[in-house]
Amino acid sequence: MRIHMCGLSVLVLLAAGMAIAGEAFDPAVRAKAVAPFIDEQTVLIVRVDFSRVEVDPLVDKAVELIRDVVPEARAELDRFREEEQQARAQLKKLQAAFRQAGGKEVYLLFSVADVDLRSEPAPFLIVPLGEEADEKTLAALFREAHLEVQERLGDVLFIGSRQTLSRLKALKPSPRPEIAEAFQVAGDTAAQAVLLPPKYAARVIEEMLPNLPQEIGGGPSTAITRGLLWAVANADPPPKIALRVVIKSRDAQAAGAFREKWIAAFQLLGKQKEVRERIPIFDKLATLLTPKAEGDRLTLTLDEENHGIASAVSLLKPPIEEARAAAMRAASANNLKQIALAMHNYHDARKSFPAAASYDANGKPLLSWRVHILPFLEGQELYKQFHLDEPWDSEHNRKLIDQIPGVYRSPASKLKEKGRASYVVVVGKDTVFPGREAIPIKEIKDGTSNTIMAVEVDDEHAVIWTKPDDLAFDPDNPAKGLGGLYKGGFLAAFCDGAIHVLPKDLDPDTLRALFSRAGKDTIGWEGARPKLIK
Repeated sequence: MRIHMCGLSVLVLLAAGMAIAGEAFDPAVRAKAVAPFIDEQTVLIVRVDFSRVEVDPLVDKAVELIRDVVPEARAELDRFREEEQQARAQLKKLQAAFRQAGGKEVYLLFSVADVDLRSEPAPFLIVPLGEEADEKTLAALFREAHLEVQERLGDVLFIGSRQTLSRLKALKPSPRPEIAEAFQVAGDTAAQAVLLPPKYAARVIEEMLPNLPQEIGGGPSTAITRGLLWAVANADPPPKIALRVVIKSRDAQAAGAFREKWIAAFQLLGKQKEVRERIPIFDKLATLLTPKAEGDRLTLTLDEENHGIASAVSLLKPPIEEARAAAMRAASANNLKQIALAMHNYHDARKSFPAAASYDANGKPLLSWRVHILPFLEGQELYKQFHLDEPWDSEHNRKLIDQIPGVYRSPASKLKEKGRASYVVVVGKDTVFPGREAIPIKEIKDGTSNTIMAVEVDDEHAVIWTKPDDLAFDPDNPAKGLGGLYKGGFLAAFCDGAIHVLPKDLDPDTLRALFSRAGKDTIGWEGARPKLIK
């Protein structure tokens, strides 16, 4: 969810805000502000007028769109409502401090010259310093945001890498008159983004790829190089959000040719089965995302009237879902890693892994292994609260169920009931947890890297964390209870401490061998996929 909140912050900072009365619109002034930092390799300019951005309407609209387009995220949005409010308050505080220090607008620039193949591309920021601007305060705000060097360059504050700073100090600016024209076309909105393909790029494309692939109709590549001289996007604020994109071509003929290739590219995408499966409304989107030709320009408008905004946001659904799943999987793997480490620390102290449960003198099970490794999970104080000679559901111990450590709960679990653990061991005669017996590592004859210690189970098989209850080994169906939280696989901690995502369709013989501690089985690994070698 933290990923979602960061993304939400970016939306707030880059989207067009609520209009507030300001200076007269002059595109030449905007072009002049960036002119000293422009060369032939500059490919992107983003301008945001923070004096015209209001946080609350933008966040409200972003949350509304997420709720409508990604229903699966609604529960998370509700659960992290407090975090959202904190992020909202922090953004408003930052914005107020920026305005109070005399800050008005920020430009983000990206040049191919700043691409270091050893690292991520490095855009930089410039903040025009007006007469009322407090340079020191503005620099301090960016330092607090952990951004790089802040230094005055002429009439602006530079924020970026030292390498870029050195380049700009030695730069001989290149005139790019199309920037003023693009700002003029974008109009007086709070945010604009200008795309500027370098002129040398057209030459390279025409020389290296004189003819386009037949899949998009073939023909000379000039349909691309002459069809896209520059492009600009701007947005209107809530309550009626609208996004407008304008593409400038050499002439009307070039605009028409570029539009044809645009349509052909969508048709090619539409033939791919994976695209159809991931984007069921692909045909509708293709229509919405096809620009109209207007002389030497192509124009694309997405607004609430044509449902363009919601449809475009729906494109984000697959990557959002994938990002959520990946984040939850990573967090769950970290939980299992901590559990595996605690198991080994327990072994170092007691000369064996814990038994699946503790028992009284009459052989009655009392408390789960999850309770007994608490001291090795920084849970010593909670451990001290248990009556270790009483069962998990005694009057005293039952009160501690709701204090389940977060490490025992998978972030992918949808259970609302407190106290349910998503991580269990597989109990069986030949496993690492045969029951009352505590197994030392030397008895894992098949190798610790080939023997499963603990697994993440689906919600149906989640257990009360203090209860001596785990997953009984079923030789006829060894995958029972596994693979219900993520597509394609389940997480398992191995006895060497490694965490693996095992495929859901792993053959039963291999899975049975992985659960066995001394079956004299040989396991081979093909990448991340284990295979029993017979």
